[in-house]
Amino acid sequence: MILKNVLDMLDPEHAKRVSLLSMDLARALNLSDQDVARIGYGANYHDIGKISIPASILESERQLTEEEFDIMKRHVQYGLSILSVQTSKDMDAAKVIVGTHHERWDGTGYPNRLIGEEIPFYGRIVSICDTFDALTSERSYKSAWPIGEALAYINNQKGKAFDPYMTEVFLQMMQEGALV
Repeated sequence: MILKNVLDMLDPEHAKRVSLLSMDLARALNLSDQDVARIGYGANYHDIGKISIPASILESERQLTEEEFDIMKRHVQYGLSILSVQTSKDMDAAKVIVGTHHERWDGTGYPNRLIGEEIPFYGRIVSICDTFDALTSERSYKSAWPIGEALAYINNQKGKAFDPYMTEVFLQMMQEGALV
């Protein structure tokens, strides 16, 4: 119950959309029902560490400075710390997602600069879905992108930010209207 209350302090609609989108992508990748459920559960927590980020950074209406972005990136470690007291297979999935959803296929992500398949499967799925939802959602610092522009960006980042195969599956699903 405490974690639920903490999640409500963040952007619960974003977390819910990322969770549902991630579950749809996991199904399209033919993961087991158990994996789909764990990804859905864990994706709800992907940004939980942001509760430790100052509101002045979270609510900034301008692009963050390099120093502010370095602080923002700490939400991954903060999230792992918050979840560290919980133990279950579902929570283990959440920890994987929290810890790896900002890694990039090309190794330029954070916090560990993992490359390609070093990034756990769950984190690769949530990365695509989190990015898509962030792009297509209004934020204090930007307008929502049209879906077509967001999909073009996702496609452009195939093999850079995102797993190439997962990106293809995601784009195909979007083209078929399965995720919109």
